[in-house]
Amino acid sequence: MKIPALSCCLLCLLFTLPVTLSIAQPAGPPLGSGPWILDTFEEAAIKVSVLARGMDHPFGLVFVPGTTSASNPSGDVLINERTGRIRLYRNGQLQDTEVANLNDSFSLEQLFDIKLHPQFATNGLLYFTYIKTAPRPDGTEGYWLTTPLPRGYCNGEQVNNLEEVFEAQAWSGNFGGASSRMHFMQDGTLLFGISHRLDEQAPQTLDSHIGKILRLNDDGTVPRDNPFIGVEGALPEIYTWGIRSVMDFTTHPVTGEVWELENGPQGGDEVNILRPGRNYGWPLATYGRDYDGTFFNPLPWVEGTERPEVAWLPSITVAGMSFYTGSKFPNWQGNLFVTSMIKGRVPGTGHLERVVFNENGEIRREELLNNLHQRIRYVQQGPDDLLYLLTDSDDGALLRLEPAGSTAVISGADPLNSMPLFASSDCAVCHRSQGTSVGPSFSDIAAHYANTPENVNLLANKIVQGGSGVWGEVEMAPHPDLPPDVALEMAVRILGSASP
Repeated sequence: MKIPALSCCLLCLLFTLPVTLSIAQPAGPPLGSGPWILDTFEEAAIKVSVLARGMDHPFGLVFVPGTTSASNPSGDVLINERTGRIRLYRNGQLQDTEVANLNDSFSLEQLFDIKLHPQFATNGLLYFTYIKTAPRPDGTEGYWLTTPLPRGYCNGEQVNNLEEVFEAQAWSGNFGGASSRMHFMQDGTLLFGISHRLDEQAPQTLDSHIGKILRLNDDGTVPRDNPFIGVEGALPEIYTWGIRSVMDFTTHPVTGEVWELENGPQGGDEVNILRPGRNYGWPLATYGRDYDGTFFNPLPWVEGTERPEVAWLPSITVAGMSFYTGSKFPNWQGNLFVTSMIKGRVPGTGHLERVVFNENGEIRREELLNNLHQRIRYVQQGPDDLLYLLTDSDDGALLRLEPAGSTAVISGADPLNSMPLFASSDCAVCHRSQGTSVGPSFSDIAAHYANTPENVNLLANKIVQGGSGVWGEVEMAPHPDLPPDVALEMAVRILGSASP
């Protein structure tokens, strides 16, 4: 058999395309201590909390099955740092002892992804993708890399018996364009993304793994039903081609289809629905411009390539995605959450994007967490049906999104000072639910401020930091030892205490 005729046509055009380099993205401002209460369109206010920080550019996370409890509702979480370390978050704490440091075992340039085997509970297998470096085969000095697929046995606290089960035929001397993610399909096979390596020819050929998504058995062998089995000149591991930067995968909760997320250049970030053997067009079919502002192609689509399901103009530098299927945010069920690290190449514009679909396709998008000004790397739904995120920085953080809770609506008849939250503080010295004491009553404060997320955060900061006072000569005392989340919940209850 011959390579599909489309590849020959596309190759003729490829030699006219310039080879360009991507431009490094600047970091945003430091992350505050939180927590934050935020308004959303289809849900009530949500609470965003910092669970852990101090990680060096965390890239991915997995929830360890069988580890949830009343005191550990998310269960144990394994988080990998770009630099090669795997960390453990357990019982509300990021553990000091690392689960593994892959620099000790591999010639590792950068660690990308980690994934649990679908039968991890019984076999303990943990998979990785990373940049592997080696001497150049011609003996000259310079960069030389590919992306392998190792796995090891993980008991939840350390990784042993590491072995490389597959090495991509994607060796390149180009620095950049090397992101990689993995995804286990419902049939147990593994999708393994190999990005474009700044090579604008290889993604449109079938004799290289560059710019492809591969499908492998869990031991690294080739499934017998892969689309290019027996095709002359084609590598049998290839599942789809014409791929740029593979950033993430997720399975649609209803259709079972695998959706793939990838970066464009300037514009052209996209979500694709993967179908075996299909060409997704890079670099001939893209909504993006090159980094000098010119179009890669006058048309964003060419015959014989797949159209994206979702696309972004300008780029938001997509990095991770997950469908929400839980019960904690009922109005978000079936929504796709996509992380953004920077929008339109303007620093401090990273956010979380919520995409809503009906039976015909996309109908709405909402940007969340803009006020944090962070590069958001990853998002996953936890065993507790809450959303967990990673920020991309040298002080990378694990964040949790949850409903602000019933505390957002408190009856005006409730005597706040009798509640455990307030009774454990010195609030009663200066404040009453009704009637002025040394300071204004809680009901007066609630009447003074509109019950909005911005004012909840403002009042929480005043509780911790103190203030000059508005209703009297006595200044409001600071409470620097009060945990921010406690101050936030106090503010939520106070501003919800006004009678309707």
